[in-house]
Amino acid sequence: MDTPEPRLMSGRQAAAYCGVTLATWSKWVADGAMPKPVIGRRWDRKAIDLALDKASGIQVQQVAEDECPLEKWMGEDAKRTALAEREWEQRYDARKGRRPR
Repeated sequence: MDTPEPRLMSGRQAAAYCGVTLATWSKWVADGAMPKPVIGRRWDRKAIDLALDKASGIQVQQVAEDECPLEKWMGEDAKRTALAEREWEQRYDARKGRRPR
């Protein structure tokens, strides 16, 4: 069974994927022609493909922000994080004998 191509790539891998040198890749990223890294110094293959589609004039289907699964998850995650922080503060205050905020 073949292993799938990794979704995240180093700068060198991304440059090779696009058939350019690392210097050219770095220039494209700095100029905004290619996306910035998403995690550390790793680029998302799908984001690169979308940028290439856009540069090639291929119509890219837009997804409304409220319909985008990533945006929805990020919003829900922010709410979960805020709730967890609030609950932690309340437990901490209760242990210290402080009044609720």
